[in-house]
Amino acid sequence: RSEMTSLENSLTKLEKATKTTQEECGAAEEGSEYLEKVRDLLQGMKRCPGLSGAVFEIPHFKSVAKVLSVDITKDTDEEVDAKLTAACKEGLPEETRNDTRAASQGELRQRLVANLPETNEENMPMYGICPGCRGQEYRGSASGNYRRCFKPQAKIAGGKGESKDCNDGFVLAVCVSDLSLGEHQETKAPAQEKPAEQPARL
Repeated sequence: RSEMTSLENSLTKLEKATKTTQEECGAAEEGSEYLEKVRDLLQGMKRCPGLSGAVFEIPHFKSVAKVLSVDITKDTDEEVDAKLTAACKEGLPEETRNDTRAASQGELRQRLVANLPETNEENMPMYGICPGCRGQEYRGSASGNYRRCFKPQAKIAGGKGESKDCNDGFVLAVCVSDLSLGEHQETKAPAQEKPAEQPARL
């Protein structure tokens, strides 16, 4: 129930921000209609038995991991995904390994990963796992398609810089961990200022 309440509070704040944008700019009509649908969905979820204990999670960006052995002419999409996932878990202690995964291309494109950089500042392309990974048709590949990716210096925000013809040997996996809404809010909470030190009395 606390997760559902937190989600509803976040939606309320977003609706207020959208309304302000409409009043000031005369825009964001599509966003407003979308939020209405989300609100309806949320109300429906609250009526479903068993959802009071549901946990909603938000992926948080942790790091990128190098994968130096991708070959889509030999590797299927599933095999590429396995390499990306393994790279994110490599070298991690067991207690954190299970909490770390590779982000999907869909999550990157739709900017669903908190703290994700706006631009790929690395010198290698960023690959996400499926779903959303399939690019243009390529009969020379094991799965019949190129991969989607964000090449170096490409804009990640909004997916505008996404390429659909990726066929690289050296790539980056985007590693994330899933946090509950409560944990997510804690990461956004401003740090409390330390009280000023009082001068020592003589």
